[in-house]
Formats: sequence, structure tokens, C-alpha cells
Amino acid sequence: MRFSIKMANKILFCLIATIGVGYVVSINDLAIKGFVLQELKTESQELRVENNEIELAIMVLESYDSIEKRAQDLSMVKVGKIDYITVTGGSVARK
Repeated sequence: MRFSIKMANKILFCLIATIGVGYVVSINDLAIKGFVLQELKTESQELRVENNEIELAIMVLESYDSIEKRAQDLSMVKVGKIDYITVTGGSVARK
């Protein structure tokens, strides 16, 4: 088989076209991944803010004032003096 300039040009053109298409596809893929990464970063920041708000709400609900107010709303009374019963003897009920 003889080497001809036309054949070399065709092979070179196909090689350049293939490399060019591959380059465009890879650049496009990187651009899409960049947009996805930016969206994920934004979502992560939003979730972080929401998590901080939830933690703050938990701290408020667990505070002494909040618990005391809920106890008053439920008509609960504070315990004054606690009396303990002392059992003498070691009797235990059996079946």
C-alpha cells in the first residue's frame, strides 16, 4: 500500500475532529459539574442554617422558663416538701 498525502490528510482531519469533539464534550461536562456543585453548596448552606435554627428552637424549648410555663399551662404545681416513707422490716409480697 502506498502512502499518499490525501490519505494522510483524511486521517489527520479525522483525528483532529475526534479530538475536538472530545474536548468540547469534556468542557461541557466540567461546566455541568460546576453548576451541580454550586447547587449542592447552596443546598448545604441552607441546610446548615436550618439546622442552626432547629438547634436554637430546641434550646428555647428546653429552657427552664419554657418548661415552667408549660407546667403552669398544664395546671401542674411545684413540689414543696417531699416526705419519704420508711419501711421497717424486710417483708416482700410473694406470689
